[in-house]
Parts: sequence; C-alpha cells; structure tokens
Amino acid sequence: MRIAIDYTAAMRQGAGIGAYVRNLVAALLKQDANDRYTLLTSGRPTGAYQFPTAANVRGRSIFIPDRYLNILWYRWRAPIPATLFSGATDIYHGPDFVLPPLTPKVRKVVTIHDLAFLDHPEYAVPSLAAYLRKVVPEAVAAADVVATVSSEVSRTLIEHFQTPREKLTVIPNGVSPYFRRISDPLLLNATRHKFDLKHPLLLGVGTLEPRKNHAGLIKAFYQAQKKKNGPAMLALAGGPGWLYEETRNLVAELKLERKVRFLGRVTDLELITLYSMADVFAFPSFFEGFGVPPLEAMACGAPVITSNVSSLPEVVGDAALLVDPSNIAALAQAIQTLLENEQLRADLVQKGYLQAQKYTWDMSARRMLQVYQKLYDGGTDFSNEELVL
Repeated sequence: MRIAIDYTAAMRQGAGIGAYVRNLVAALLKQDANDRYTLLTSGRPTGAYQFPTAANVRGRSIFIPDRYLNILWYRWRAPIPATLFSGATDIYHGPDFVLPPLTPKVRKVVTIHDLAFLDHPEYAVPSLAAYLRKVVPEAVAAADVVATVSSEVSRTLIEHFQTPREKLTVIPNGVSPYFRRISDPLLLNATRHKFDLKHPLLLGVGTLEPRKNHAGLIKAFYQAQKKKNGPAMLALAGGPGWLYEETRNLVAELKLERKVRFLGRVTDLELITLYSMADVFAFPSFFEGFGVPPLEAMACGAPVITSNVSSLPEVVGDAALLVDPSNIAALAQAIQTLLENEQLRADLVQKGYLQAQKYTWDMSARRMLQVYQKLYDGGTDFSNEELVL
C-alpha cells in the first residue's frame, strides 16, 4: 500500500495532537516495513521536530505556508488534490480533524479527537471553533473511515452528524512506554529542588485554558490545604493557553502565590518525575475526547482523581476517583480522602498500573494498520467492539 499521512501537527505542536501523530506514526513504522509512507507537512519545517527515518518513509514539505494552504483547501475548497504533493497514493490519513481535496480513487481516513467545539464552545478559542464547525462535518462526510479516540467521541458523531456506525472505528491513544515510576532519590530530589516543591504534593497537568478547569482545581486546593494533613503545595505543569491569565489571577486573589507553582512546559523526564513524586494527581477537566495525563500518571504510580464526564470514565475505568468537575467541595474532599486513606491510595495505584497497560501505541498502530488494509481490500464496515452505544 501507498499511504500518505498529514504530518503537519507532528512538526508544529509539542503536545496534544502533535504528540498523537508522532507516536502513532513511529509505532506504524516500527510494525510495518513493507508499505510505503509519505508524510506531508505544510510550510517549512521549524527544526523542533524532524521527519522519522526508515527505508519505507519519505517526508515532503509543501512549499505553501500553513495559513494559505488552509485557505485554499478548507475555505475555498480549491481543487488542488493533496496527491499533487504526495504522489500516487492508495490511502490518505488526516489525523487532525480535516481532509484536503483528493482524487476519487484515494481511500480516506480522518481522525476526530473530540467535538468540544460543538458540545462546549465556551471552552474553545472562537476562531478555532468556527473553523472546526466548517471543516469537520465536511471531513466526516468525505471520509471512508472515521477513526475516533474513544467510544464517547463516536457517540457524539452519531448524535451530531448521524455518522453511520459502520464508518466508525475506535482507536484509542496510547501511553508511551517510558512513562514508568521513577524511584531514584537523586532524580526526585533534583526535581523537587528545581521547582521548590513540598509534600504532600498535588499535581495537575495540562495547557492552562478554561477547559482543563485549573481554576476549579486551585479553588479545591485552597479548601483542602486548610485542613489537617491537607496538601502543602499544588504544582501545575503545562504551557499557557487561551485565557491563562485568569488562572494566574485567581492564585493571586486567593493569596496562594507561595503554595501554587506554575511550572510551564516541562521535559518528558521532568513530567515523569513529577508524576512519580505526586501524592495525588488531579485532572478535573470539563471535557476530553480521550485524556492522556491520567493514564500517564497511573503508569508512574500516582493515585488519580478525574472528572465523571465525557470520555474520562471510559478511559480510567475503576482506577481513579471520579468527581463532578463543577463541584469544588467534592473535588476538595476527594483530595483529602486520598491523602488520608492509605489503603485507598494503594488500591488505586495498583489498579492504575493495570489500566495504563491497556493503552499502548503499538496496539493503536496495529488497529490502524488493520483499518488501512481492510480499506485497501475494499472493506466497508469498520465498527468494532469498542464502540458501545
């Protein structure tokens, strides 16, 4: 098979969909040495990330800058097929919500990560939400297969677009194998000193934006830290996003400047170390199509609290405490309960290890390869047992 994949997000984004594309493609190339892959990216490479190297892969940079290519393809729908840049292609995969114009014989796969722009537009950057409202329905309609990262996303696609079930397949995200508990005291102490952290430590991870509900976590920490044996410090790892200033202002309003640490973007090693040293990891997001950080935390041995909404209960199973993300008192109580109940904490850690092992990039790539092959062979029903309606 000749497979073309839009690799732009992998070159442009450090986390989120960028990490998804890099990890999935790396796992595909690890398993598949026979099929030929063309990775496309628009504009010039930034230098932060490079095309992967393998005998059966080639990278191609489209000379047209991102902004202008998006206008041509997704606003004007100019009939400039992506195969003009990729060369002859049997299967084209758009892993970031969209599909460009393609010739009729090319079979098409698109990955949809969530429908937050429809279900929760208040948590989305308005310009991005408007863009996705236009391009996602077009991509879902044009695709031969719509890959979703959770059954929850598949259900919402059926609800909003009446997408046929046989067109949907669930291929979850994975947890990279290097997310494992660190016990080296030198490394743990070095990270603790670098960020000036204290125990008991409450950790949150994610871009500072309204959807991630850092404000709710800060308010819950404010309540919990007042109690005996409550958390001494809250550390937030993640870069600034939309409206991040409101989160910082809240810390000042509550006079928590000495107890809340904004760590910014951290390296993978620092993140793994932070997960390993956290007494409690909390991820009270309002909405997630999947939600990787709770699984990463579980793989590193942290007890997890997360939201009881969207895809998160599906992803974490019974290996986390689930709370209503809008209920600050319940979140504060969950934090306190985990800090006080050693047996519960140990039970969740053990369950968390097992839950995280269910999600690997090798498994995701294997399922995606099966989709490619079935599509190439003329298959039309891609529903699977992960889609629970």
